[in-house]
Amino acid sequence: MYNITLICTAHKEIGRCNSIELYKIIESINPDIIFEEMTPDLFDRVYKENQFSEETWRPEAKSIKRYLQIYDIKHFPVDIDIAENVSVSDFNRMNRRFYRYDIYKELYDEDWLNMGRGGFSYLNSKECEDMTDKMKGAEKELVYSIINQDYLIDFYELVCKEFENRENSMLRNIYNYSKEHSFNNAIFMIGATHRKSIIEKIENYKKQENIKLNWTFYGN
Repeated sequence: MYNITLICTAHKEIGRCNSIELYKIIESINPDIIFEEMTPDLFDRVYKENQFSEETWRPEAKSIKRYLQIYDIKHFPVDIDIAENVSVSDFNRMNRRFYRYDIYKELYDEDWLNMGRGGFSYLNSKECEDMTDKMKGAEKELVYSIINQDYLIDFYELVCKEFENRENSMLRNIYNYSKEHSFNNAIFMIGATHRKSIIEKIENYKKQENIKLNWTFYGN
């Protein structure tokens, strides 16, 4: 009872990081419930209203939709909407600006290459965690030292707080659901940039929560 596997993903397909490989992983775990890093609004648009073409789906959505066609399981979004002052367009603009600098671009390109070659084995590895740390370190150096503009510093700090808030909310949603519903095998899918920090939060939840979830970290 209450077995749950954390699977870290990428929201884009490249090489071995694709929906076919992810589907194989899901099928091998045979979950009776899937928790997904997705907001309720986007969840409805993707899974209930079919507002997106298959070409624009995340690999998670492709593999989950395929799985749901064969297996009758429960499937829930656990993410929350981002704060109004953290717009997606501003976030993407900030990342494009980072990419102009070699200190970030070289790490990003290496991560992208590793993702295509290693697929989900890479995304769920210590190597990927280390790369995420390096990229976050490069971001901080750019924000606070090289670019060093007040508006970018303020926005970057908002993004970091929102990142933390979302992780806490997703875990809280999973634990709240588990307190009211039983399950045997669950999967929690989340982007690989969250891997290290979400595992740290899970370890804290294990100590604090009365209900005990049996966590497994895919790739470990």
